[in-house]
Amino acid sequence: MHDCPTCRVPLHGHEEVCPSCGTRQRVNKSYSGLLKGAPKKPPVNMMPFVLVIIFLGVAGFALAKSSWIGKVMDRGPVQQDPMDKISWIEARQMLYTKLDEGLKAVGSTGEYTWTAQTTGQPGDINSQGPCELTINTELADPNSRRQIIDPAKDLMHKAQVPTLTMNDSKSHATWTYTVQAPAVQSGQEQSTGAQQ
Repeated sequence: MHDCPTCRVPLHGHEEVCPSCGTRQRVNKSYSGLLKGAPKKPPVNMMPFVLVIIFLGVAGFALAKSSWIGKVMDRGPVQQDPMDKISWIEARQMLYTKLDEGLKAVGSTGEYTWTAQTTGQPGDINSQGPCELTINTELADPNSRRQIIDPAKDLMHKAQVPTLTMNDSKSHATWTYTVQAPAVQSGQEQSTGAQQ
């Protein structure tokens, strides 16, 4: 409540003109909307919508974690086999290097013979298609063949060498290693000849 500044009649605050003297009055903001005739809409409470969206996001994430999508997310990046990136000729070079290093480590040397598997004709390390590899060597200990061949066995399939034969002239023994796609069958060693 306030009084009219001109005639000092008490006013309620919603009058635009003093009823006693007719002087224009200043209207309180709380009454200005009522005088215009347009009621104010109450503001919308956004909190329930925000809570529902958060709940749906958490529930969706929890359900995704237990589905195949979650398993894919937990698995992480797929590890690629480095052997997939090399060619057969690079794999043959690596196979030759590992065999040669293994022979040198046991104090021996080897004579390598490459044979084309399809034609049976002599070839070399660069021959196309599957090749059989024969190594003629002389080992001080016949058991050292494992430290020569084992590091190289994993390369045989990629190098297109399905059969690797090692002949030891000192012990008159022959060991044959074969592979079946895509991995080396470790139980495929065959041994012939007398061992001392």
